[in-house]
Amino acid sequence: MNEALAQTQSAFELVLRASLPLLAAAFLVGLVTALLALWTRLAEPAIGSLSRALVTLLVLGSTGGYIASQLLGYTAGLFRALPELAR
Repeated sequence: MNEALAQTQSAFELVLRASLPLLAAAFLVGLVTALLALWTRLAEPAIGSLSRALVTLLVLGSTGGYIASQLLGYTAGLFRALPELAR
């Protein structure tokens, strides 16, 4: 049971490490565009959506290799631990 709990905890940490850069970038761009919309009184939803999408794609492109290597490492470790988890 402890091994299954440890695997669950490491999966949760992996999800946080993989998604945090994307979420942080989207949040910061959303905050900046919201402040610009507030200051300029230009309430155009397409500006915020497009800028968030572009920045998210850029961050995903720059961190995609890291995220993929982390996911592959976790999956390999999970398959190695599978006989222990099946007991």
